This record gives sequence, C-alpha cells and structure tokens, in this order.
Amino acid sequence: MSAAKDNTFQFVNSGRDLGVTVLNAVMSDFAYGRHAHEEVAMGVTLDGVQEFSCKGKRFSSVPGDIILFNPDEAHNGNPGGATALKYTMLYLDPAVFNGLARSAAANDQAEYRAGEVHFSDPVLRALILRTARLVAAPRRSGLEIESCLYGLARQVTSRMGVYRPDGWTDSKDTLLLRAREYIHDNIEDDISIDDLSRAAHLSKYHFIRLFRSQFGLTPHQYIINYRINRVREELAAGAPSSDVAQRFGFFDVSHMNRHFKRAYGLTPRQYQIQLTK
Repeated sequence: MSAAKDNTFQFVNSGRDLGVTVLNAVMSDFAYGRHAHEEVAMGVTLDGVQEFSCKGKRFSSVPGDIILFNPDEAHNGNPGGATALKYTMLYLDPAVFNGLARSAAANDQAEYRAGEVHFSDPVLRALILRTARLVAAPRRSGLEIESCLYGLARQVTSRMGVYRPDGWTDSKDTLLLRAREYIHDNIEDDISIDDLSRAAHLSKYHFIRLFRSQFGLTPHQYIINYRINRVREELAAGAPSSDVAQRFGFFDVSHMNRHFKRAYGLTPRQYQIQLTK
C-alpha cells in the first residue's frame, strides 16, 4: 500500500490593514490549474523543484529562487521531480505595494510591474522569509511588518531600475521632529506608522522615506533603538529584565534580548552584571 501524498496549504493573514497574506505550501502530487491573482505575489522555493508557466515561458525554480507575479499574470504550477515541493509565498495588496514603491522610486507611477518572473536575489529572499515569519508570529508587530514591506518595495524597484537611494539631510524638518517627539513620549505604547505619519501630518508612504533621510533609520529601527537605550538606563538603575521588557513594548524577555544583543553584543542580564561588578 503506497504512502499518502503530502499536500498542505496554510494561509495566514496579517490583519491590521497591512495587506499581506502568507502561504506556506507543501505539494507532492498536486498541480495548480492556470489562474491569476489580484495581488502582487512573490515567494521563495524552499525545497524540491517548482515548475510553472507564465508569459508564454516555462520555468523551473530550485531552492532559494524567487518567483514574482504581477497582478493578473496568469500562471500554473506543479512539483518537478520526486522530492516534495515546499515554498513560501506572499500575496501583497497592490494598493499597499504600489504606495510603498512610489515612496522608494525615483518616478511616480500609479502601478509598478516587475519585468522578472523567476530570478535569484539573496536580499529579497531574506526579506520575503522574514516578512512571512513576522506575519505568522503569535504576537505580530505591525511596525516591523511595515518596515519589511518597505524593504521589499525598495528591492523590487531597485531591480526594476527605478529605485531612488535614500538621501541624507542634516537639517531636521519640523514635521519629522514632531514624529520623533511622539516616539519619545509614547515609547511604552504599541506605536504604528499610521500614528507617526498622523503626528507628522504626512502621508504614510512619504513619511517612511523622509524619516529615514532625516534620522538614518527606518521608523521601526529608530523605535527599537530608542527602546534599547531606555532599557540600558533602567538596567543600570537595577530594574529586572522582565519588568523592563514589558514596560518598553517588547513581547517578552527573549524578544528584548535578541534586539539588545544585536546592538551591544551581550544580553541585558550580562550587561547589567558587568555594570554592578
């Protein structure tokens, strides 16, 4: 008696008006019929071979490769070979993606359509997988997901040849300073890009680009950096790590530890012990 074939499809939606749906799929003997999505679809082949047709051409995607479909691009798909096909796919709301692309690009188009369907790009691959992990996390950070989505738009527009590198300015805009003050005054709360763009009286997508030009960090990076600096102050004063993590908006101590160690090379507890020697 032959073993049952493994075909699983797990969808997760980001919620919070972020416009992302994640599919983690395993296919052994299933084949998609020809179809098209309304979203921008970009994914990573994880295991096996992903065979598909699009734009009159046949493609074979191996582990690590990127697949990118513009809205309404008809395609099919099936496993190639004996190994089960595993892949992760993001489906992005076109309104969200095009807004982010406009903030990253040198031109101002209504729609950004990638010319490539199948290619290799380690940076884009890492961003896709990171976004998928964040969306699937039990406690999602909307700000962190939006930061990844902006990274996706930057990388896609760069491959399209229309990306405008983030500039730098030493003169601080009053509207951006308002957003920074909002961060400082509400650092213990769950801050969103919408909160910050409203505080600055700017559109969300324009705000993301200007903030990085002004402060050298994305809004998410700036908030994490400011939280970590506040954590250092509290640890130096003797506060327990668990209390500090909850107070400054980290999901738990391990979440705080991960970001703290990236910045300082050791955990908050190790840092605190060194200060008290």
